[in-house]
Amino acid sequence: MGSWILNEACAQAAYWRRCGAPDFRIGVNLFDVQLTTVDLAAEVADVLKRHGLPAEALEIELTENIALNNNNDSIMSDTLQKIRDMGVSIAFDDFGTGYASLSMLNQYPVTRIKIDRSFIQNLLTSRRDTSVAYAILDIARNFEIEAIAEGIETAEQWHDLRQHGCQEGQGYWFGKPLEAQAFSSKFGLVPQTLRKKVNP
Repeated sequence: MGSWILNEACAQAAYWRRCGAPDFRIGVNLFDVQLTTVDLAAEVADVLKRHGLPAEALEIELTENIALNNNNDSIMSDTLQKIRDMGVSIAFDDFGTGYASLSMLNQYPVTRIKIDRSFIQNLLTSRRDTSVAYAILDIARNFEIEAIAEGIETAEQWHDLRQHGCQEGQGYWFGKPLEAQAFSSKFGLVPQTLRKKVNP
């Protein structure tokens, strides 16, 4: 399943790029089994080559729990480093909900952390959640990696996070999830070979 998801995501991303979509990054979540049963670095390289997708257009996402449950840290670290060396981004998803965040940031080649939505929901009303979100932003800044806030639903939340150095966000404030075809239609993404017919 993990291999199928990786292939399909990269195929779709490559298609959108051919349709003229501006440079973007597509995130693909890992299953823990992918780090132990397949040569993940080789698989990622093969998928990128197969679809002609630039490495910087892909981001591999894993949760802290996947890292914590992995029985061989050195193999996982080596695999992720090989993927990072290709130019693929590595992100920790749902950051702040696990138990070994700081040690893992030091151990793995992480380029981005995604602040769990549970800290964003009550950002402007809960002092504790606000403190955690700001602390994670400070951690990202000190480690010289980027931070994304998940679950942004209001302009006020996004403004506040931006004021505290958050570079990117995701959530309903920006747009609801769409199926691939609906996304293509909404943003007018069509293959280059059809553009003259669509826009004479």
